[in-house]
Amino acid sequence: MLISPPADRKLTQHMEFLSRVNEYAAERLYMAYDEALGFLAQNPEVCPSYFPQKPIDADLKYKIFAKRYRIVFEIIGNEVYVYDVQDCRQDTDKSLVD
Repeated sequence: MLISPPADRKLTQHMEFLSRVNEYAAERLYMAYDEALGFLAQNPEVCPSYFPQKPIDADLKYKIFAKRYRIVFEIIGNEVYVYDVQDCRQDTDKSLVD
């Protein structure tokens, strides 16, 4: 599994912010993210397709975790490429695949 640096940075920054407010919530978010990545390592093909508002040349899929976060990824061969981690409460397409 390959995680893009922008996706990793975005989640790290969000978890740092969350930990200042509630360490337990930040820890739960990280555990849910780790569990979702484990799921993607085993079963990425069962996830639904993701269609961004601005189409890009990729067959994107997504996985929801922690009730309101979305991992946007693509399967190429046997590898999962994570492009974005999105907070579904925000305008997500503006940051897809920076």
